[in-house]
Amino acid sequence: MEAEALRRLLDEADCRALLMRYGPAVDWRDRASLDTIFWPDAEVDLGVFKGKGSDTPAFLMANAGQSRRRCHMTTSVSLRLEGDVAFAQCCSITHALSGAADASLMSHLFIGRYLDRLERRGGEWRIASRRYLLHGAVSEAYRESPALAGMLKADDLDPAHPLFVTA
Repeated sequence: MEAEALRRLLDEADCRALLMRYGPAVDWRDRASLDTIFWPDAEVDLGVFKGKGSDTPAFLMANAGQSRRRCHMTTSVSLRLEGDVAFAQCCSITHALSGAADASLMSHLFIGRYLDRLERRGGEWRIASRRYLLHGAVSEAYRESPALAGMLKADDLDPAHPLFVTA
């Protein structure tokens, strides 16, 4: 009984870790990490992209490349385990800045929810199905406060960035 409970806790931790890796992998444009998120035959529907898991990293890399800054936050994760399958939902808050480094920057805020089916294959958990439900989005001209001028900015994050860290 204890071994079963421990296996369940480990599976839940692995599933949560998988879901939490998605945002940083997209934000940093970390292709190596993105390649570990989805099973190649996964069905993925992000609204702006519908395709297989094998095609999803390339889309995410190209999409992230359209913004100067990105930040994906995953919250309110709930899981239901059924052996080698897990059903999950989590909320997502995404902010991105796009455009040139001058006054034409646009700020985009997306609030939504991921509905996922995760599968363990060969001892590894990955997403087998993902559907995104949009709750709301706002885009507007970005006006940064002059008080923030001296702060380090998260511009053009990728694995070559000097502050890149993988988890």
